[in-house]
Amino acid sequence: GTGWPEPGGLLPREALNLVKLVSEPGLAGLEVVECSPPYDWAGQTALMSSRVILDSLAAQVRTGKLGNKAAKASRPAWGP
Repeated sequence: GTGWPEPGGLLPREALNLVKLVSEPGLAGLEVVECSPPYDWAGQTALMSSRVILDSLAAQVRTGKLGNKAAKASRPAWGP
């Protein structure tokens, strides 16, 4: 669902691998620049946009760059 599709552009798996490579060392920012519902009749672009955002956040959590470490350390592992 984009106004300007790019022939021969990245495949979803290539885009997700690229997000992983960029996110793990240190992500400075992320912007989804175009997801157009009128052109996204099957919802594929919206799904891929969501996946890119979630994967980048997951990489930040996994590497310890996102999340409150102090709050995690003060809570017992067996309860809230």
